[in-house]
Amino acid sequence: MDSREFSMWIAYSRWFRPLDDSWLQSGMQISASLAPYSKHKAPDPEDFIPVDSLKPQHKTQVVDNLKGLAEALKKQ
Repeated sequence: MDSREFSMWIAYSRWFRPLDDSWLQSGMQISASLAPYSKHKAPDPEDFIPVDSLKPQHKTQVVDNLKGLAEALKKQ
């Protein structure tokens, strides 16, 4: 992708509609799927997002976050 196409995508996401957030969509699907089985309250969709969008992460950090999430779900 050249800089012109990149600029076009930036303008599109700012002025027309933002690009879809696949992590949030997945978190919402998981939360909705687990809601009938949760004992206390429905899980928060953001609990299933292993990526911190404010700072970049290496692939190994994302994997570590997913492993921590799996361990937390086993305890519930």
